[in-house]
Amino acid sequence: MKTILGILAILGVAFGAYFYIDDRYAQCEDVKKIEQRLDYKIISDQIDFKDQRATTIKSRYPDQLKMPNTIKEEFDRLKKEKKLLEKKLEALEKK
Repeated sequence: MKTILGILAILGVAFGAYFYIDDRYAQCEDVKKIEQRLDYKIISDQIDFKDQRATTIKSRYPDQLKMPNTIKEEFDRLKKEKKLLEKKLEALEKK
């Protein structure tokens, strides 16, 4: 009788510990969803920043032919980076 009670007590502690840990810590799926949402937000913010910077450059230099070379290079770099970020964003949306 004592042996059976001992085994039941051990099983109770084991199941209790399992359910405590299972409820206490995040599941892998939840962490992946949060990570994906965070990546999406970061890339989205980067795209917005690149777009705002390009808009600022356009407003300061309406005629792109009169733009200094360094500004042209930055403007072109911003457009390329924005396209790359948009592709990354599309890839995240497909997941």
